[in-house]
Amino acid sequence: MPISEIHHVAINVSDLERSVAFYRDALGFRKVLDMKAGGPVNARMLRLPEKGLSIHSIMMAQGSSTVGEIELMQVEPRRASPTPPKRPDDLGIWVISFEVKGEPLTDVVKRLRDMKVKFFSDIEEMELEGYAPMKAVLFEDPDGNLLELVQLPTKEEYLRLKKQRQARAETSQGAA
Repeated sequence: MPISEIHHVAINVSDLERSVAFYRDALGFRKVLDMKAGGPVNARMLRLPEKGLSIHSIMMAQGSSTVGEIELMQVEPRRASPTPPKRPDDLGIWVISFEVKGEPLTDVVKRLRDMKVKFFSDIEEMELEGYAPMKAVLFEDPDGNLLELVQLPTKEEYLRLKKQRQARAETSQGAA
């Protein structure tokens, strides 16, 4: 199938500059595109009223990649009573997850806590059946959207764990 990785995820925000600063300073994204939109085509696509529609959008990226970007959007006029961010028991997308590489997850979390980022959970170590064990933590962006940081074991750690699991399985089969 000719569909690739996720190109970008759009997040509606209440204060564009505050959100740009958060994704830049807390998560290391950089601004790659600053654009304004509106008019009948955008109104039709987004099912918004055309009259007075103004969209200010900033694309944020990591490294040199052109996929996996975050699009921060501030739409005006805003709905009188915006819906709250999604939570795990809601339908739809409720979390955006980022992998942490090259630095311990605990160090990243400490840095975010020092920045007064609001955490939804503590770091948890998880063993998922059929998948590498990992560490994960959930936190909120300035508008309360849930973000996750995950840290997977290195290839060497994974192979060592896989070998240990196989040995345990063989031992328990031999005991049966």
